Amino acid sequence: MRVGSHRYLVGALLVLALAACGDYGSRSDGAGHNGAAQARSMEEHYTRNVQPSLDFCRSCHVPGGIGDVDTGRKFQLSSNRAEDLANLKASWERLGGNNPTSRILLMASGQETPHSGGAPWPKDSAAYRNMSILLQCFADPAGCVGLLGGAGTVSQLPLLGSKRARHLWQTYCEGDGTAASPAQADSAVLPPDPRTLIVPGVNQNKAVYYNAWYEDCHVASPEAEQSPKTCGEYRARRGRGLKFLQDDLAIAQTTAAEFNDTWKKWGLTERPANFDQMYTLRYGLNHAPFNNPYPLPGEDPKTTAGGSGQLPLGLRQIKDADGNWTGQIGSTDCHTCHGGQIGDPASGEPEIVGLSSLGLGNANFDSPMIAKDQAPLAAVLAGSPLSALPPINPDALVSANSLGIEQRGQNNAVGTFELLLTVLDYDSLGLNPNFTKLYTAGGLGSVQDVDHPISHTQDTPAWWNWGSRPRKFYDAGLSNDSQRILMAAGAGDGGVVLTLDGKPYRERIEHYDQDVASYLLSLQSPAYPESIDTALAEQGAILFHAKNLWAESLHNPVPKPVGGNGSCAGCHGAYSPRYVNDPAYLESPVLEGVAGHISTLDVIGTDRARVDFAAPVLRRVWDSTWFAYPESSPGYVRPEDKSPVTEKIDDNLPLALRPKGVCGWEKEVIGYQAPPLYGTWATAPYFHNGSVPTIEQVLDSSKRSPIWRRKLQTEGPVTGFDQRLATAYDFDALGWKHDLLSCSDIPGNMLENCNPLDEEGPSVVQIVTNLLAGLGWPGVLVLPQTAPHKRFVYDTRSLGNANTGHQFADVLTDQERKAIIEYLKTL
Repeated sequence: MRVGSHRYLVGALLVLALAACGDYGSRSDGAGHNGAAQARSMEEHYTRNVQPSLDFCRSCHVPGGIGDVDTGRKFQLSSNRAEDLANLKASWERLGGNNPTSRILLMASGQETPHSGGAPWPKDSAAYRNMSILLQCFADPAGCVGLLGGAGTVSQLPLLGSKRARHLWQTYCEGDGTAASPAQADSAVLPPDPRTLIVPGVNQNKAVYYNAWYEDCHVASPEAEQSPKTCGEYRARRGRGLKFLQDDLAIAQTTAAEFNDTWKKWGLTERPANFDQMYTLRYGLNHAPFNNPYPLPGEDPKTTAGGSGQLPLGLRQIKDADGNWTGQIGSTDCHTCHGGQIGDPASGEPEIVGLSSLGLGNANFDSPMIAKDQAPLAAVLAGSPLSALPPINPDALVSANSLGIEQRGQNNAVGTFELLLTVLDYDSLGLNPNFTKLYTAGGLGSVQDVDHPISHTQDTPAWWNWGSRPRKFYDAGLSNDSQRILMAAGAGDGGVVLTLDGKPYRERIEHYDQDVASYLLSLQSPAYPESIDTALAEQGAILFHAKNLWAESLHNPVPKPVGGNGSCAGCHGAYSPRYVNDPAYLESPVLEGVAGHISTLDVIGTDRARVDFAAPVLRRVWDSTWFAYPESSPGYVRPEDKSPVTEKIDDNLPLALRPKGVCGWEKEVIGYQAPPLYGTWATAPYFHNGSVPTIEQVLDSSKRSPIWRRKLQTEGPVTGFDQRLATAYDFDALGWKHDLLSCSDIPGNMLENCNPLDEEGPSVVQIVTNLLAGLGWPGVLVLPQTAPHKRFVYDTRSLGNANTGHQFADVLTDQERKAIIEYLKTL
């Protein structure tokens, strides 16, 4: 669809949305107004037309509110609405009356800055006109009656409310169970996907700024590979996607008997009664929010409904063709990284991440420990080329393995994609090992800069935000319609991935990618499990959407981003009903919660290794691969229509001569994509590398520590991260409780951990490993594993682990941070 037609669609959606929500067509304050009979007195005008607007002011300008500061106390209300008129007049007098326009109007309309609440009453709005009349009545009581006419009664949408990441298709098809929002029939045609509206030119000059554009990757795909068109097609794809992730993805790795004997590698003399809990704790796997049985010793899975044991998310007992449990246990790769947990049902706490919110990033997974024990997931990523590699020797376990994984919970998915490019043919995905491709970036006859062959590690994002972002990956590398890569690591075992012609791999990807994508659109963020201070959260909603962090008086040292109003919402999107329905923020309310902004490195300031390492090869090479959807490119020939010789020649053509796909890697804006913030309270640690354990520290860089460790839980000889809300979650700072460490507190050899000449600097060993990682081979230096618990420590001195960035939020006051944190709990 062309840009122009997208803009027409936006306009049509806006008309429909505003028709449903009220009269917002000429407003920019997220409020509506209705005509009313003329007031007969100042008091009647105040009660009818002004006081509703003061409820917005009361969110902050009350004792103890964020407006209760030296610069804000001249305008002060109270919690008692009956005192509003007297308080308003006293505030008007303190601010110098009308001289000729009151500062009450100048501040609230944006004519005088800064105002943390933004511009809730634009100069042409009903709220502004009504307040102006009242303030003139204050100055001239005798002439007040002649001024009364008013602009109608003002009504404002609530500040709090969240769709909790539910995609429009899920909401439309399933409804909310009320007569006003019923479930739709299978034949109902799906509305446009809001993400498809994020194209160049959308939302120009609005408070929310987009520069990460959606691309339609399926323009040349057959109908069977297109997105669903009706609710029935969506439901069918959604169901198949869940089935694939639960059952079909699992690849047999071991037997139940071998699994039941894993405890023998933990130094125990008998199988512990809490074996299931200890297994998940040791390897960083988590509770499965569905029945996930396996047979205990002596049980027959066919006669015990699969068995009495419960496997963690990431493992699954295989069924045969008739649907019977077999006693064979396999791995489900997607859930090792996207199978996180917050809270601990095994300890009696309520289940937070259920089936409807599956896919929390797993910040606990310990792939080196699994490799050490040669457990069922020894290959780490079954179905990838790594599955052909032998397990790592326990006596020489690397501290930074061949994919750069140093801490528990980190992964290197993008590094796996790069590895695929070295061993598979660009077009056919057939086996074609050629490690020079990453350095020549185009094959024979091409001269390119030397690239990093493996990108750096990262924290795993939550699946439920899939439907609220137009592009995927931390650098917004690919359109979210680029669904083939969604299946790159989950397509199956080596027998599917590693073939001479690549056909099984391509077919499996195409068979399931749209199904998995549809399932991800059905997810929602988990509800915050504790009570929320509503008044404080409302203050946070105003600050989040309206406070300009680059207001002149704040002297923010960080460069101001291009576009937007300088607020959190400018990058992360609008969520509050009042701002979502404000045309000054979004062209259409259907864009609620959609975050499509790439922050450049000079603005965001977070560790740049992830972008620097992934960028060169992927930006250049990716566009000419099968994953980039080259079918509509002139001169493209399908892999099945080419001979092996022709395919080999094609694969070594200079990039300029190769057909290009319609969904290439982002090249125009280099930085990190601001994520949607639904369920962000549950997604600690933060930043793309997981370097910051709480949101409080995201908003205040002075509280970050260079070395820290989450709270630990120990059961017998097994230790892992404590995920219990009661003991390990910080409900005030919003994130994981943690201990601040010095280098001498890190387990292992002091020479590996400390620098005798610089107490805060990297150790000599880290200097060497950082140098090697900077060259692109983080696993070159193999060190004996002297301290397994070292992987529990987050050390920001390692390359790619820096906890810098997002320091523009340092201009917030402590009270403002508390309010924003409280608001984020509601999303």
